[in-house]
This record gives sequence, C-alpha cells and structure tokens, in this order.
Amino acid sequence: MGEYAVKNRVPSQLKEGAQIAIVMDYPNANEVRLNKILAGDYIISKICRMAGIQVEDCMLTHTFQLKPAQDNPQNFFHRRSEYKALCKESKWRSSYPNTTLGYLKQEMEQDLQRLYNELNETNPNVIIAMGGVSLWALTGFDKVKTYRGAIIPSSSPHLKREFKVITSYPPSSVLKNYDFRAHVFSDFKKAKRESTFKDINYIERELWIEPTIDDLYTFKREYIDQCGELNPLSFDIETAEGQTRCIGFAPSLKHAIVVPFWMPNPHFKNYWSREDEPKAWAWVKDLLEDERTVKVAQNQTYDVSWLSFKNNIKVKGLIHDTMHAHHSLQPEMEKGLAFLGSIYTNEGAWKTLAKFSKSTKADE
Repeated sequence: MGEYAVKNRVPSQLKEGAQIAIVMDYPNANEVRLNKILAGDYIISKICRMAGIQVEDCMLTHTFQLKPAQDNPQNFFHRRSEYKALCKESKWRSSYPNTTLGYLKQEMEQDLQRLYNELNETNPNVIIAMGGVSLWALTGFDKVKTYRGAIIPSSSPHLKREFKVITSYPPSSVLKNYDFRAHVFSDFKKAKRESTFKDINYIERELWIEPTIDDLYTFKREYIDQCGELNPLSFDIETAEGQTRCIGFAPSLKHAIVVPFWMPNPHFKNYWSREDEPKAWAWVKDLLEDERTVKVAQNQTYDVSWLSFKNNIKVKGLIHDTMHAHHSLQPEMEKGLAFLGSIYTNEGAWKTLAKFSKSTKADE
C-alpha cells in the first residue's frame, strides 16, 4: 500500500482558529482525482452557505485520507475472525475500540493519530462528524441514524480535551437521498449556533421517578400550578400489553414527574398499594380533565384516545401537538419524537440510555 497510499491521500484543509471542524469518513473519487477535499461537492458547500457557515473558514478533513476499494470502509478493518487469528500469530493488538465493521487494521492507525493531532492543533469549538466511521473515531459510537443531530462529547483519550461532536449523514448519503438534505441542513445550523462556545450546555433537570401520593400533590403545588399559556404542561403516556405503564408530566424544562402504575422488574406488578392506586389515578384524572391547564403532547391523538378508552380520562382544555406543529412547518421531514429531539434540543439518543441501563442491571 506504501506508494499508493502516499500518492492518493487527500490532504486536509487546516485553518488556524477555525471554530468548526467537518470530519468525513473518507474521500470520494473526485477528491482523489483532484487531490482536494470536497472537490466538486457543491451540495455540502451550498448547505454550509444556507446555514451561515463559510466553508473556507472551517477545518475540513477525513478520518481516513485514502479512498477504500469500491467505497467499502470494511477494507480498513479486520473482521472479528480475522482479528482473532491475527492476535494468535502476532503480539499486535488494536489500541482502538472495535466497531460493527470490526477492528482497525494496524496500517490505518496512523490516520487516526493524524486526525487527532489536527483536531488538537486547530482546537475547534464544535466538530461535525459526517458518517459512521468519523462518529466512531471521535465518540466510539457508529450508528449515524441513532445519534444524528445529537451533541455528544468526544471520548478518545488521544484528544487533549472533550470536544462537542454533532453527528450528521455523510456527503455520499446526501447525494443519494434527497430527504437527507434538510436533516443535514438542520445539523449544520445547530453546529453554527454551537460554534460560538466550547462547552456543552447541559440543562440540569429534577426528575421525580418514584413518587408517593404526597409527592404528587407537592409537585403539583410547586410546579404544575404555575403553568400557563406560555409554559404549558407537557404529558406523555407509555403503554404495553394493553396497560398504561406510566404517565409523565413536565411543567418546565427543568422539572418533570413520572407517575408509574405497572413495574416491569422483576415481574409486572402494581407500583401502588391497593389503597393508593385509586388516589394516583384520581390525581392524574383531575389534572388532565382540568380545562384551565394548557397542555402539550406528541401525537396527542393516540394519548387522548387511549386514556379515554382504557382509563375513562377525558383530556380537556387546549392541547398543543408537537408532531402536528412540526409536520405543518416542515412536511418534508420526519416527525417522530426522537427526530424532533435531534432538531430542536441538544439531548442525546435517550432510548439508548434505557437499553444501556437494562444491560447494566443484567450484568450486575
């Protein structure tokens, strides 16, 4: 690979003081032919202009500066069986985490070290990881669709500090799928906002997850009673096996309460005692049937219909719907809650946290 590798490496665009770094997976044929990053790629340049980003002021680089054969990044990695056989034959062990593609080949480690050195030297405020390989190199994750739009802290020990990483689709996917252009545009707009400061602005939240009956009334008095037209009460239900598992209420960005009814572990059982469960349902019913409380939900048609049919709760008052509002504003985009979270908030992929929590408890 020696002479070919040196000859066909596409150099990075390094910019001293760049606030935004765009890291892609590997170069395409045009970039290799012209030996210039983003050569002939007008879509990404146009998206940058629309988002208020000057491409020439950004750091541009690839995780791997070589184009893999047939554009298959698998060529940069050993499959698990290959890696195990190689470990038996030699003392070499990969110093990087494995990915769904396998284990990074030893000759490709220099690319990652070069990438980390460039980022350490440029020290951008935010990094846009365009693709699963670049996402993996910076955070250890590799599922673009799951983490797209989320702000994730970098995890590599080879970086001198914790960088903000925003995941987006790779340029090749944007060319193949027109719908992805709006998604990438929203990611670049978020990166533009985040580029003015270095740290991740986490919102400290107070979550009441195992309340007593007294807690329900205390929470309502201290937080829900303050709701109005400008700060409506958000509610959401979780259902399974024909039962209402729990109902969540959030009167503000910083406070939320979960009213559980069925507990999944170790077996499905009532959360409340026989005496307290009617009181908990009465609290929920009074709150949702209060016409004076302005409410907001995601796909409230389902929640309202379910509560009416299953629990005899007629949700009353003005109800805003985030799914319908977003679909009216951007009909070409997805409208699921996870997607809305990636567009309008800095929250990560929260459903992966639940899976991680379950696997951790199982290990214990």
